[in-house]
Amino acid sequence: MKIIIENKFYLQEMIPSLVTMEYVKWFEDPEIVKYSDNQYRRFSFDSQLEYVESCLKSPNTLLVGIFHENLHIGNICVNDIASVHKRGEISYVIGEKSYWGSGLGTKSVGRVIQHLKDEYDLTKLHAGLSSLNIGSKKILEKNLFTLEGVRKKHLYYNGQWSDCLEYGLILND
Repeated sequence: MKIIIENKFYLQEMIPSLVTMEYVKWFEDPEIVKYSDNQYRRFSFDSQLEYVESCLKSPNTLLVGIFHENLHIGNICVNDIASVHKRGEISYVIGEKSYWGSGLGTKSVGRVIQHLKDEYDLTKLHAGLSSLNIGSKKILEKNLFTLEGVRKKHLYYNGQWSDCLEYGLILND
């Protein structure tokens, strides 16, 4: 599966041969994992290979990489796709910081949403994020997600509590 975003940007389903040490190093960068539970995990080349392989084997998960030409710059993951509730949970990371603020995250999430509408029988997508993660909040809102709830002091990142914002998007209205 390859989905064109624009020009030389595209989405591709992650496969083991696309795992690189540069990809693994994203999760060692405190700025990249600042608002993620990944800051509490340890990553290795082998663990990322296993992760990608497990996503490929699962009918409940879609993991796509975001690429510029052949440079892997981010990921989007949708979990729980085969749920009886017909919903999926979306998460994403732009690991190459030089692409932050470019709008690529917004466009990539938008293309994944369209792919899900075209290829899966889902009613809803949802996402949870730290109230401090302004970039992620913008990505969701620009893709028409609406704030559905707030969990007060729900996340503990970088020595401080933040609220968890729960967003949703109805796909089949």
